[in-house]
Amino acid sequence: MAGALIIVIFFLLMFLGIPIAFSLCLAALFYMTVFVDIPSIIIAQQILSGVDKFTLMAIPFFVVAGSLMEFGGISRRIVNLSKSVVGTLPGGMAIVTIISSMIFAAMTGAGAATTAAVGSIMIPAMKEQGYDPDFACGLQATAGIFGPLIPPSILMVLYGITAGTSVGDMLLAGLLPGIFLGILLLGVVVVMCMRRGYKGEGRFQPGNILKSFLQSLWAIFAPVLILGGIYSGIFTPTEAAGVTCFYSLVIGLFVYREIKFAEVTWIMFKSFKLAAGIMLIVGSTQAFGWVLTRERIPQAVALWFNSVISSPTVFLFAVCAMLLVAGCFIDAVPALLIMAPILVPAAISFDIDLIHFGVVMVVTLCIGLVTPPVGINLFVASSVGNRPVHKIVPKLPVFLATIIVGMVIVVLFQPLATFLVYLKK
Repeated sequence: MAGALIIVIFFLLMFLGIPIAFSLCLAALFYMTVFVDIPSIIIAQQILSGVDKFTLMAIPFFVVAGSLMEFGGISRRIVNLSKSVVGTLPGGMAIVTIISSMIFAAMTGAGAATTAAVGSIMIPAMKEQGYDPDFACGLQATAGIFGPLIPPSILMVLYGITAGTSVGDMLLAGLLPGIFLGILLLGVVVVMCMRRGYKGEGRFQPGNILKSFLQSLWAIFAPVLILGGIYSGIFTPTEAAGVTCFYSLVIGLFVYREIKFAEVTWIMFKSFKLAAGIMLIVGSTQAFGWVLTRERIPQAVALWFNSVISSPTVFLFAVCAMLLVAGCFIDAVPALLIMAPILVPAAISFDIDLIHFGVVMVVTLCIGLVTPPVGINLFVASSVGNRPVHKIVPKLPVFLATIIVGMVIVVLFQPLATFLVYLKK
């Protein structure tokens, strides 16, 4: 009874407009004040315990690296390379948007950063080429979901820590599903662009490809550095994040020279502010999760699922439906941190591979980045494209349906998530 009540209190506080981190802490404080005789200082201890993990240091580093890449010219060079290769095809600018987002995702791990960095270049470019501006914003918002899916991924790091699985394995597990969803979206978008009459830009010129490749060589090396370093065993995901941050700073300052020394402090402040918000949610979720665990909520949920569902596949689809609804109202990071400790024991009871389960959770929550009323990618694309959100939303159904079909395939075909992980072993 007490556990159910604090969950209700949390959602009530959240819908009243109180920030999620404070809603979590206030719900936990209510429990300790009313139901148990435990000093409230335990909340502070649990918050500190939640963020006192070496692996979590990867999050602020990747956030900083994403900002440095955005302002240091790396994202623009990636877009130019993609444009020189596929920009002349029918719907070329839309194809460039998706491919550039996938490449940039392999360096930052965040959906909003990917949407902002690529969208600030591609949405105006698509408008100039005669694309419907709302279509352009909707496409960019959807393409931004690859940020938290293709490694490195902040959501994969958080799931690995929460579920007790290898963070390196989780990062690797997101690669094939991310590429698969990208190819699926590319196919649908090309058909849509051909029907709408969106043509390519310019002529195919091998010389331009070589020129763009040489100009973007330092940018392309970033994902090679991150993923190659992690999977070769040279450094851990956390160390990879630190190296990427330093690399992005050096490239922005001394190679591309698009970051001035005076701007570094501002970029760092902006990044640390965003990272601090994420870490506060992580710590607050630990306090809230401590209360749920004390009330044996995860075990109760596992027993309930076992009593009404007998098939692991049906359980996975039930989780997807639950997370799709949750993603409409809660951002992906707190949704993952709240739901994973509750759902992982149930997944274990169904003998589901936790790596596959993590990928299913992350893919589903990534869809929430685009769905109103909370979808952060949607609002970033709206801001970058200077278009009202209610004009963009009608352009989303085909994009979202494509990603949902991909999600279903990821659920049904486990090797898509686990093949590379077990091949490495």
